[in-house]
Amino acid sequence: MAKSTLVKICFLSFTVAQLVSLFGDRLHQFSVVGMIGKVAPGSSVELFQFALFSHLPILIFAPVFGRLIDRANRAVVLVAVDALRGIIVLFMPMLFHMMGNMYAFYLPVFLLSIANLLFAPAKSAAIPEYFGSLNLLRINALLWGLGIVGTIGGFMLGGWFFDYVTWETSFYCDGISYLVSTVFLVPLFWLARRTNPISIDEPEEKRSALASYISSIREGFSLIGTNSQVVYSLAVQTALFVVLGALYVVGIARMQDVLPPDKTIYLSAVATSGTVGLLAGSGLAAVTQRWLSPNRVIAHSTLFLAVSLIGVSRSETFLPLTAWTFVLGVGFSPVTIVTETLLQVNIPEAFRGRVFAAREVLIKTAFLGASLAATLLTIVLSKALIILVIGLFLAVTAIVLERRNYLTV
Repeated sequence: MAKSTLVKICFLSFTVAQLVSLFGDRLHQFSVVGMIGKVAPGSSVELFQFALFSHLPILIFAPVFGRLIDRANRAVVLVAVDALRGIIVLFMPMLFHMMGNMYAFYLPVFLLSIANLLFAPAKSAAIPEYFGSLNLLRINALLWGLGIVGTIGGFMLGGWFFDYVTWETSFYCDGISYLVSTVFLVPLFWLARRTNPISIDEPEEKRSALASYISSIREGFSLIGTNSQVVYSLAVQTALFVVLGALYVVGIARMQDVLPPDKTIYLSAVATSGTVGLLAGSGLAAVTQRWLSPNRVIAHSTLFLAVSLIGVSRSETFLPLTAWTFVLGVGFSPVTIVTETLLQVNIPEAFRGRVFAAREVLIKTAFLGASLAATLLTIVLSKALIILVIGLFLAVTAIVLERRNYLTV
């Protein structure tokens, strides 16, 4: 079989796996948020606890895992992690019936976060390694779009399960989806090749665990500073996660305040609208690459984000909230696709695991810090006012980005 044909077959299987796996991710996230809505609707504190258990492991283990991913077979990592995630999620309903509180979800989420820490950098590193002969921007746009389709399915099905079937069914379906994804990732073994270990400083076996941990952090961040486009892309992604962190605790809590409290399906509909906007935004990113520079795509997308947040802050009913969430999704996709492509192109192959792991530390720290700050701000400020201020700040940022191309620095 010709190599190009093999690559295309494996890419097709990989895209199906991503569609199913991201469906599982979003169904799981929605299911836990749905349980928070049942136990403590509108609680920024519970939402922050969910974020803390989701992201704290990343800050602890990312440097070590980044080095591991650079030396590991990416296909093995992806297949093993998806299988592990499926098993963990399948046991969550039983754990809740045993414990009777939200920590029955938060503790498995901690384990899932560790698994995701292996999966996300391995996936980002595997795309250019296995499919580098294809157009990376189109690949990222396609995978992003398919992921959004999976996200829509996860949000819609999650709301239906919670209101019309059982919440346990939502978690069971989620766990099975991870196991199905595992099957479609197996063809990657046909393309897999082990990256040769890169010797940096003293050999790995002569280092203590602490020295190795510190060295991985240093290597990841030192490599980041060697390319201005990598610095720019990571700065944009980090800033985006600052916004997302604040919106996570303030935006969802506001939606739960505005929407009818006894029906999860309304939150599902708003989330689905946002993900349809993500799909539209991914198409916009693929089209606009022909006549807009990456910097201008990011500037214009930031303006979309600003306008949508101002609209969300003023919305008091279901329909306008749904419409502005759609616009929010349109603005989010191009920023993510463009910056991810710039990172994949500009990071040396042998160091992608470490740099992408360092990226996870940056964005998750930003997310958690912003979530905590927003949670504390809700004590003295209304949720609508916080969202409005974020929107106005993004509007000013969009103007600055439009006037100066930081990618040329």
